[in-house]
Amino acid sequence: MYTIKQGNCLDLIQTLPDNSVDLVLTDPPYNISRENNFGTMGRAGIDFGKWDKGADITSWIELVSPKVNKNGSIVVFNSWRNLGLLANELEKNGFVVKDLIRWVKSNPMPRNRDRRYIVDYEFAIWAVKRGAKWVFNRQSKTYDRSSIVYPLTPSSEKKYGSHPTQKPVALMKNLLLRHSNPSQLVLDPFMGGGTTGVACLETNRQFIGYELDAKYFYIAKTRLEHEKGQEAKYE
Repeated sequence: MYTIKQGNCLDLIQTLPDNSVDLVLTDPPYNISRENNFGTMGRAGIDFGKWDKGADITSWIELVSPKVNKNGSIVVFNSWRNLGLLANELEKNGFVVKDLIRWVKSNPMPRNRDRRYIVDYEFAIWAVKRGAKWVFNRQSKTYDRSSIVYPLTPSSEKKYGSHPTQKPVALMKNLLLRHSNPSQLVLDPFMGGGTTGVACLETNRQFIGYELDAKYFYIAKTRLEHEKGQEAKYE
């Protein structure tokens, strides 16, 4: 089952049945965008658009909490500046933060390389329902490190259009394999270009995705239709 809807996730989350979601895997706005002159210098900028300025990055947690079943999890990406804010909100709403996951970028964008450290990482919080018998499928023969190394999203994953902060499918598949089981239901309230949905297709998970922006919703819809030939319900 794959359903994607265009609209505000604060409204759409409330339409879900309670205890219906096994995993929330999502990448909300970071509120880090700002104007700069990188574009004129031939480098990628960090002004991602209005959607990443002054966004509400916590209200959805209170709404989604009753929708996640008693053994469910949340994996939420965000800037290191916001991790404490998100962790506090999760724990206020019945979750326990288990670990901090770090995506290490093997080919980071060399912004300001002569003036500061290269930013070669992004963080995600993994939290589970309080008292949960949570899913954790170890992928290594020994132990799984919380640092996951993958390159930036390849151009082959942007052939139907791209989102400025698009995650690689391989990274999201890695997290799905660890934190969910086949046929379980995964929710992404901030779907963007649909990467979580594509990863669900490739790992036999059910998927519900929400996206406010019409442009990115269309990209997600197109990816799900053409990349895997999977018929989905669109609203």
